[in-house]
Amino acid sequence: MTYPFPLTTNTNVLDIGDKTPMPLPLKLYITPVGAAGGVVIKAGEVIARIHMYKIATLGSGNPRNFTWNIISNNNVVMPTGGCTVDSRNVTVDLPDFPGSAEIPLGVYCSSEQKLSFYLSGATTDSSRQVFANTAPDATKASGVGVTLMRNGKILATGENVSLGTNADQLRIS
Repeated sequence: MTYPFPLTTNTNVLDIGDKTPMPLPLKLYITPVGAAGGVVIKAGEVIARIHMYKIATLGSGNPRNFTWNIISNNNVVMPTGGCTVDSRNVTVDLPDFPGSAEIPLGVYCSSEQKLSFYLSGATTDSSRQVFANTAPDATKASGVGVTLMRNGKILATGENVSLGTNADQLRIS
């Protein structure tokens, strides 16, 4: 049985009917409302409180009240939602050396979001900035490296690059 939160009335009676101890059949689901982003629930925070009134069928019924506080063991982080990327795989024709080409890549958000990105791929140097040419040996150019820049800075793989908020376009060359 599912109940909307917060509960304002008593729920149905649960009749266990067995003297063997058993867990209560309770589940708590956390669902974000809207485009949640960041830490939504902090570690140690009470996220739910369950009140139970117990009556046994034996003798006087031995009525008891129980209250359980459900406490978050960890921070609960909801992923930022509400953004789309217009292409996840972009092919760029490189000009003759020396040259540069802009990479058209758009990010569109329905509400204000803090955005960042990182690059991944095989590199040929210890700074993780020169991308490896993965073309077949018969067609591969030699002695030429490819780097990606943003705002005049060469980007390395695996490093987050902040875009700020509400980015429309990533300009990478």
